Amino acid sequence: MNLFMNKSLMLLIGLLIISRMIGLPTNFSPMLAVAIFMPRLTSRKSIQSFLPAGVMLLTSIFLPPVDLLILFCIIFIFLITPIVSRQINNLVYSCISNVLLWFFVVNGAVWISGGGSLIEIYIAAIPFDFRLLLSTSLYLLLFNSLEKFVKAHSQHNKKILDS
Repeated sequence: MNLFMNKSLMLLIGLLIISRMIGLPTNFSPMLAVAIFMPRLTSRKSIQSFLPAGVMLLTSIFLPPVDLLILFCIIFIFLITPIVSRQINNLVYSCISNVLLWFFVVNGAVWISGGGSLIEIYIAAIPFDFRLLLSTSLYLLLFNSLEKFVKAHSQHNKKILDS
């Protein structure tokens, strides 16, 4: 890793930690969008998966407690999102697929942890997860625009975190 990559990586980690700690509205976070976008930032698969999952795990220590099963499912989603995104290789389809994956896995964990009607839990989750879809789409649009800007004004064609 060179100095530019280290600084870029540290800046990204710092911004993600701040985004988790500043109290954004529920399910309006850049985290899932970053996990989807990671394959476009670096070729290193370990960074793609473990950076978003690690930030989620680290920051969860300082945030209100979450049921361990739900936390495990959230971390699982962040570990596999870059893998799914690499396979799909399209930001729109990756966004939709990963939000649906989140919807079924995390809300399934909510049902297992709290009981009640599975259908009612999924129905109650729709507004929250629609907000997740909206925020993820907006952040991906921002990231994609920034990527195009950086590539247009850059002397090389490497991925941003591989520079």
